[in-house]
Amino acid sequence: MNIKSFFAKRIHLLIILISSLMMVVVLNLPFKAKPFGDMNFHREAKNLALYLKGAVDYDQVTITQAPGPVFYYAPVYVLVPLEAQEDQYWYYAVTFSFVMMTISMLMIYRIGTNFFRKEIGLLTVLLFFIFPIHCYYNFGVAAESPAFFAIALALYGWSKVYFQPDKKSGWIILILGLWFLIMNRPNTVLILAFGFLIVFYAYFKRKDFFKTYGKKLGTTFLIVGFMGFGTLMTAKSITAKKSPGDQENLFYYVAHLGRFQFREEITDFRFWDNDIRSDSYDYQNWVKSIEDLDQRMLETGMTHKEVYREFLVQDVFDNPYWFTRQFFVKCFYGHVYFINSVKPDNFKLGPIHGPIGYWFVILLINSINILILFGAFLFLWKQKNLINYWPFWAIIIALLIFHGLTYMEPRYMFPARVALYIMSAAGLYKLGWVQKSIGFVSKFVFPVNKSIS
Repeated sequence: MNIKSFFAKRIHLLIILISSLMMVVVLNLPFKAKPFGDMNFHREAKNLALYLKGAVDYDQVTITQAPGPVFYYAPVYVLVPLEAQEDQYWYYAVTFSFVMMTISMLMIYRIGTNFFRKEIGLLTVLLFFIFPIHCYYNFGVAAESPAFFAIALALYGWSKVYFQPDKKSGWIILILGLWFLIMNRPNTVLILAFGFLIVFYAYFKRKDFFKTYGKKLGTTFLIVGFMGFGTLMTAKSITAKKSPGDQENLFYYVAHLGRFQFREEITDFRFWDNDIRSDSYDYQNWVKSIEDLDQRMLETGMTHKEVYREFLVQDVFDNPYWFTRQFFVKCFYGHVYFINSVKPDNFKLGPIHGPIGYWFVILLINSINILILFGAFLFLWKQKNLINYWPFWAIIIALLIFHGLTYMEPRYMFPARVALYIMSAAGLYKLGWVQKSIGFVSKFVFPVNKSIS
């Protein structure tokens, strides 16, 4: 498709226009994402960019967490003037993320169209615009935006591979998407395990699927695994001993935190932060546990990793009921949204304000979430050949398993909304009133007697 034909399609122009409008709307909301997240990705991307420009020494270049966001933002930061303030870095990052997010939305439309029909592609995009959480996360320098793009890229690759398995371009896009997803969310490496299980299952139960995709999928997963391992080892070698932080220490920290999330207070959905929930019983017990583990390190001479590993294993055996209950509560929590940056008493959104306005907005947001989840469940229930859509549900399950067992925040599940919304649109479209509504909207979006290529 050339540039002229791309812009000739009304749906493409509408996606770009509405995405721009949504960014303006979200920018003016009273609640916002943290501009630089926890600062780590911003700081490391900035140092890498400055090193590439010869402004800092190699000793300041580190990649202590997921390398994906660092690689995502560093090329943009190279363009920022040396004398720039932090705000200017943020402007460059948000502008770049907006472009990539818009490209993601265009790919999402194409995925829905390729697998189903153009009306379902349109409905998927509309679901995002009804609840533009993707725009909200776009305003933070974090892993959410690049992970969202990575999943869109991977699913777009599969949508090409599925219908044209002999074309290399689709497989290359799928490989790059899965690799970049793991670089932004290393825990999603579980999707490779699911992938090999799917190939194994297809070999015995779905010979037709295996004959068409099996060997190439197996090769794809091996390539992604080697690429991911090589990139993570490269990131580790770059950091070397320049920083005490690494992926293993981060994992133990997050897993330990998760052992106290919804441990006894299963309805406390407040953000895990001292300023917000210092009065929380679970939070206080978590702080005390850190103190106890620090004391054990002093008394026994065990390392940080050994002490935390011992606690995590023993705690599961000592509290199997809590462990199981926490898993399901976390899976639920990953799909609901609360506004933590503004207290209910201080909430104001136009004429809606105060605690009543706050809880009204929360109820409205999560009503949309429930509708989306219903559509996804309807799709999974009605769809007979779920193996054909393996990356859609495998990505969601991989994230639910990891964060359900460790620590969960809704933002960790956000990238999977690419898959969730497409499945939801396909499910909701089975309802008669939804078909009629989208059919009416389609008259204004798709020119009559013109096909979508």
